[in-house]
Amino acid sequence: MKIDWTKGKLRNAQMLKNAQMLEAGEDSCEILLGKEGGGISLPQLLETKDRYVIGDVEVLEDHSAAMMFRCFEKGADKEKLYLRFGLLPHFQTRICLDLSLLDNSTIYTNRTPGTLKLVCHGHRMKREDAARFELGIEKVYHDVRVRLSGFYTSNEKPEEFPIPDKKVVDEFGQWKEKEWPGKIHSLEELKKELAAQEGPASYSVPSWNRWGGDSTRKLKEGNGFFSTIKTEDGRWHLVDPDGCDYFSLGPCGTRPGDGCRVDGFETVCDWLPDREDPQWEEFWQEGVRQRTAYMKPEHFRILNFAGVNLKRVYGKDWKKKWEEIAMRSLKGSGVNSQGNFPGLHVNDGQDSLPYVRELPGFPMTKTLIFRDFPDVLSEEYKENAEIYAKQLEGWKDDPWLIGYFLRNEPEFNFVEDLAIADEVLRNPADTCCRRGLVGFLKERYGSISALNQVWGTAFADFSDLEKPVDGCLEHYPGAEKDLREYSVFLIREYSRVPAEACRRVDPNHLNLGLRWSKAYNRDMMAGWEYFDVFSINCYDFDPTKDMDFVKNAGVDLPILMGEFHCGALDRGLTATGLKGVPDQEQRAVMFRHYVEKVAQHPYGVGAHWFQYNDQFCLGRFDGENYQIGMVDICMQPEKELMEAARQTAEVLYAVKNGEKPAYEQTPVSIPMIGY
Repeated sequence: MKIDWTKGKLRNAQMLKNAQMLEAGEDSCEILLGKEGGGISLPQLLETKDRYVIGDVEVLEDHSAAMMFRCFEKGADKEKLYLRFGLLPHFQTRICLDLSLLDNSTIYTNRTPGTLKLVCHGHRMKREDAARFELGIEKVYHDVRVRLSGFYTSNEKPEEFPIPDKKVVDEFGQWKEKEWPGKIHSLEELKKELAAQEGPASYSVPSWNRWGGDSTRKLKEGNGFFSTIKTEDGRWHLVDPDGCDYFSLGPCGTRPGDGCRVDGFETVCDWLPDREDPQWEEFWQEGVRQRTAYMKPEHFRILNFAGVNLKRVYGKDWKKKWEEIAMRSLKGSGVNSQGNFPGLHVNDGQDSLPYVRELPGFPMTKTLIFRDFPDVLSEEYKENAEIYAKQLEGWKDDPWLIGYFLRNEPEFNFVEDLAIADEVLRNPADTCCRRGLVGFLKERYGSISALNQVWGTAFADFSDLEKPVDGCLEHYPGAEKDLREYSVFLIREYSRVPAEACRRVDPNHLNLGLRWSKAYNRDMMAGWEYFDVFSINCYDFDPTKDMDFVKNAGVDLPILMGEFHCGALDRGLTATGLKGVPDQEQRAVMFRHYVEKVAQHPYGVGAHWFQYNDQFCLGRFDGENYQIGMVDICMQPEKELMEAARQTAEVLYAVKNGEKPAYEQTPVSIPMIGY
């Protein structure tokens, strides 16, 4: 069904005038979307059962846009669910929005050519309950012009996703549409800039030992590995292998470049190395990837542009020269750790920069409860946990490994206030979790009539609970206490089973937990007693609220902040990432403020910036294209950020031990351009 733009209704979160129709016709329109999140309604979607919404969008600005597809239920002012996706500037892109995602079964989706990352947030809704669908933008720092054309609905995905016929990426992988300080324009210029970064590495703080711990603050006798201690003043600390106070500060992804997704984008690049040429083959990856167990496999072609740039300068010695440059830059800036996804001398027997790592292949089961939550009470889960833990065998003796994360950002946790037991009942499968839940309820109530009286239900028998029960918590509030209690038990088992398996294989290293995406659900704190450190990723300007949530939920462990960042639009990329600031100076302010707030907190023991490298201007594997690196795609350091790290390092242990206050200047923020 064709979408006629003359029937659209413009909206504002508060008033119906936060957008302006600049030009409208049946097939296309140009609109000015207000900075508070303007949009245009699509009433035709209420008249069809077609699965896909398809059309071409062009962002008529010089930066990317975080587009929003909002889905409202009857009588609601706030969307129940939304899809957020990124689009490049001045780059007409065909989008394909899948209305089956209203079931909220996934947060991530596979890419289509031209579109950047697309995520799904909110709560499950039924299509027949929808009262309004709107296409617009996320809040941004100014009004945004977009052109929409050729929109229609269909039950078939389009076969073609055309790409504009223009060059937007130069020979070094940089965005051509923009100039900025430090942009590389020739190979000779790149050689000169890299040569200036060469040299031996040493920490910027003289009192730091080889691990990056404070040699003047011995907390206990070292055991040759990293450990923890809670001192008499109530502060948690990491302790280095020599027994000294250690605060883990550094970036994630310390690798020579970030993956650059180029399939579908080949024609917009000035130059790509020949994939058949042996000198470039190490920089190409092509294959099929399944991001999560419940998603369809996706073909990809990825180039490491930064690695190519380094080899063009250094030839076959490029990797060693990168290691030299990276170690000198990081240590000289007071960085003493590698966050998740490390790549500098990892488990290679050489002196290194201490690092953490995520164990790949978290145990799954053939039947999943919701998103990536496995059937944790099954023998299959236990058996897979044993297999998963065995990979630690080859790492257990490395003293440079601080510890390991069991996994990264469980995707079921992105649903706010989720009760996993509610999903157990909704799932039609005969799972061990369902059997366990029914057994728990039988033991608690004895009779179905007793359960019905508390829950407000009319089940004929406990066997009714062996059938799908959709929206139990929503329809029967009396079930809340029982389902929350059993959810906590299931989350605890989710952590306990793999944690104990890993401990049996590797008793030397710290279990750093699950890197939760956010701390806002007390149920998800369950199982903390099986960790040595509790880790969360917190994309706020001040992490104190999330850290206090964890502490006040009863977690008595050191807290490691696994990811944080901010970005700006004054350098080479068109999106800020998950926190935005106006320029590089404010990125530096944010870094100092955040890290020192972590150090000041009595449970804070580390902060890991995401990430070492800027992302590719056309997107990494999933489409993120953020200006979030400590270095750009040509390995040029972001000097303001590096200097901020050095300044924080000078006071880090004094702040950690309450001898100096944390850096109090707060960064100037702008709404993020992120997806």
